[in-house]
Amino acid sequence: MTNIKTTVKTAFGRSLHYVEDEVYADALARLTGKKTLNDLDIINLNMLGLQVNGVNSLDQLELAV
Repeated sequence: MTNIKTTVKTAFGRSLHYVEDEVYADALARLTGKKTLNDLDIINLNMLGLQVNGVNSLDQLELAV
């Protein structure tokens, strides 16, 4: 499974994830139309079978429900 590593920064109360790998960052920017990922983007990446920062958010969502 592909693991996308990000750096998290908070701006105006929102957590924004900056993709560290330039190849992934460029591809995701083309797909999303923005340079950063938000929590919903990460959930969608998990639904496509990708991990972000080694965490599967879908598993965490199932535990939270």
